[in-house]
Amino acid sequence: MRKPRHNKNGFVLPLVLVVIALLAAGAGYVLTQGMAELQANTLNQDYELCILTGKNAMAILQAELEKDVNYSGTNGKVSDENGGFYEIHVFKTSEKLRYVEVACELRAYQKKFSGEIELMPETAEPPSGKIVKFNWKMLGGV
Repeated sequence: MRKPRHNKNGFVLPLVLVVIALLAAGAGYVLTQGMAELQANTLNQDYELCILTGKNAMAILQAELEKDVNYSGTNGKVSDENGGFYEIHVFKTSEKLRYVEVACELRAYQKKFSGEIELMPETAEPPSGKIVKFNWKMLGGV
């Protein structure tokens, strides 16, 4: 009968430990990258929602100006359905022109929009009017 051979060097256990350590390091790296990607996606979503809040505010501005050509804007910050806030300022530059500023914020992001609106007042219903042209641009922000 043959006697089983035993490994006297004992390299199998350290090899298994090294393989487990490498697998753990790889799993940790993958998890870290996934968390970083998730955080980047969340920040991008907040940025896009901040811009959407500003565009919603401009749509509200257009509707209010068509109802009343003397609309001057909001009194302070107004909450939006996206979770952000916006503020509208309207400056009357002439009878038919309005300069507008819209500021919006959502969590860490703040954006500003400005523009010029050309109105055509309706003679049938004095305070209302029709927007002929609306040129706007997004200004810098955080």
